[in-house]
Amino acid sequence: MADTHTHAPESKGDHGHAADAHSHGSDAHGHGGSYLHHIRPYLLVGAALFVFTLITVGLSYVDFDHIFSSHGMNMKVGLAVATFKVCLVGAWFMHLKSEKRNIWIPLLFTFFFCLGLFVLCLLAYFNPIMTTGHTLH
Repeated sequence: MADTHTHAPESKGDHGHAADAHSHGSDAHGHGGSYLHHIRPYLLVGAALFVFTLITVGLSYVDFDHIFSSHGMNMKVGLAVATFKVCLVGAWFMHLKSEKRNIWIPLLFTFFFCLGLFVLCLLAYFNPIMTTGHTLH
């Protein structure tokens, strides 16, 4: 593949070497080599994931089934926290927050396909196929 980008003419440095505008630490893009403002959101999301992991561990000691007088509430609370953490990972570390339509359509198709498989499993669980009682030999 050919390079389709247009480059500025290279200038010779003090030692006769060509100055590279894409080298790290150069001031060609106006930020003087500072990369901390690019890393800060990732560090904040990583810290949030750590905090929510601690919250998940703490919530595992609470008996939500007894509090809400319902069965399976501990699992539902744990899945809610895990879903939030998955959304953080997908949005920031997988860069889905800035993706275009080309990636969202297959992602939504995959989500609904997976949801359909879960529904089929639930249907099979709540309405099992009854056998006639014959055993196969």
